[in-house]
Amino acid sequence: MGVRGVCVHRCSACGFRQVRPRLGADEITQLYSSDYFDASSSVGYADYAREHQRRQRDAYFLRRWLEQLGGRGRLLEVGCALGFLLAGLKRSTWQVAGVDASPFAVYYARTRYGLDVAHGTLEEQAFPDEAFDVLIQKDLLEHVANPRRHLQESHRILRRGGWLRLVTPNGEANLRPLVGAANGPGCDLRPALDQGHLSFFSQAHLRELFRACGFHCHRIRMIGISRGMRALGWLPGQNRFVRRVSSDSSPGRVVSPVTASIDAHFGALATQIDDDIARRHHGVKDSVLYYWIHRFSKQLDALPAWCEFGYDFECLLQKR
Repeated sequence: MGVRGVCVHRCSACGFRQVRPRLGADEITQLYSSDYFDASSSVGYADYAREHQRRQRDAYFLRRWLEQLGGRGRLLEVGCALGFLLAGLKRSTWQVAGVDASPFAVYYARTRYGLDVAHGTLEEQAFPDEAFDVLIQKDLLEHVANPRRHLQESHRILRRGGWLRLVTPNGEANLRPLVGAANGPGCDLRPALDQGHLSFFSQAHLRELFRACGFHCHRIRMIGISRGMRALGWLPGQNRFVRRVSSDSSPGRVVSPVTASIDAHFGALATQIDDDIARRHHGVKDSVLYYWIHRFSKQLDALPAWCEFGYDFECLLQKR
């Protein structure tokens, strides 16, 4: 399954599923070339521009939560992508920074928003102990090569009592569409491994992982119930979750962060994303009233974590 000759291995002891063979650092970097953010590419995120206003809305509620924690602090978003959420958080009194494995994403976040964003994995940054008060990791844990090591590093750089807000897909809902597509017609095409996801979690796996890495889980719930039911095949629309690519597809071009700032391809793609954001912008979606209406509707699309038929797990963790 996937475009790089990998398979998904299921542990016979605990049922945890992960891509095999394990990807090395260079292979993971290749997953996040600039093509990952190009809507015309056959791999990666289909349309990142549509996330811009969503992340501004998320930032509004996150700023309110940060105010409750205190007037100031240090926040790090791991897997910050193009920096949409961090850009919304710059209006807070908190010091914000980011990390991302994509050189293009780092280029965009720095040049468009002036953000303090580092290139690479969290482990490569070697931040000091207890350097941050809050970590944000949305749709990130499924992308890392070693989730346990990643969470241990997250624990190390958080101050005691610090918070980790984490969202990661329901592994079954994530995999079910790919399994169906792999067994379907079209032998000359195969499903792309879902946006670089390497690990597939259940609620039980997550709870044990959090506990073992030194976190207290204050809340874990399922969000995106209707989306999850489509992915699982319980409602129509499962095929929307699979992007099919030719079997001879290869990873996109990777440009080193040293040359990214002068690379014409980066500049052209960044301009294209700017144009897409402007084209997709809806004034009504900037209003606080819309934010609250949308938030209320999302509350109706969430259930306790033991109902494992939503699309994502939303977790609020605190360092013990």
